Amino acid sequence: MLQRDKSAFTLIELLVVIAIIGMLLAILTPALKRAKEHMKFLVCKTNLKGYGTAMTLYLTNNDDTYPTCSTSVFNGDACVAGTPHYDPTLPKVPLVCQWHDARINPNVNPGFAGPVWPYLEGIKSSMCPTFKPFALTYGAEHDGHDPSIPIEPQYAYSQNGFLGRTGGRIYGVLKSSEVVDPGGVVVWVEETIWKIPGLTNYVLNDTCFFTRHPSAGFSSDPITNLGDCIATYHNTVLQKRDEGVGNAVFVDGHVELCDPRDKVVTSWGEISGSFRVAWPKRGKFGQKSPY
Repeated sequence: MLQRDKSAFTLIELLVVIAIIGMLLAILTPALKRAKEHMKFLVCKTNLKGYGTAMTLYLTNNDDTYPTCSTSVFNGDACVAGTPHYDPTLPKVPLVCQWHDARINPNVNPGFAGPVWPYLEGIKSSMCPTFKPFALTYGAEHDGHDPSIPIEPQYAYSQNGFLGRTGGRIYGVLKSSEVVDPGGVVVWVEETIWKIPGLTNYVLNDTCFFTRHPSAGFSSDPITNLGDCIATYHNTVLQKRDEGVGNAVFVDGHVELCDPRDKVVTSWGEISGSFRVAWPKRGKFGQKSPY
């Protein structure tokens, strides 16, 4: 009579082991996913910290004066005829598609490098890993998208348009020493790439983050007065893209999450969460438009 090998598993024992493994995976998978997302978040914070340091170094070497926000890192104006930096040898990259057009990468075409670029380590420091899946999913929604240009995100961060010049004008301050509250004013932010009702109808194109005072009078349509908006792709999922928050590095060098929905009500209306952390001068909640 044959005897059963006592070292072998019975079917019931095998099923129990499989069940235990399944339970462990069910417990560990969400934790591993959270850990992975947290690592992406830390990479993004480190990148922004590097951007803050790069700007500090730039200011040290340039009389404490901020660069023009739209050309500070990725100089898209280099392919626009009539601008001071125009270079006819560079590809004509559409403004609205610059953030995802690989041709604007200064490692590919050095002519697109802005004055802050040499202070950064390279293209990897310009990209938040959390941003990429949102960009690939929703990037083609932006106004004027050229479908012939692949969605290959090149940058995710924009300079506060109230620091330095915007469109040839100084709307806020020119020098960092003029910033009233360095710990409360952003210098680089993650900017949204899709429209968010009630917060913005402008999206990422160049590297200028120009949020607006609601009484600026840019248009008779109130929504256009909101300007650019802080991104909402952290602490959320793809299906709830408007419910998250965005990272920003402040003038004093610290990085924190900012909520564009964090509004302040004043006597003349609401201040968006984006404008609240962008305006660098006193009286940002005053009765008149600050610019």
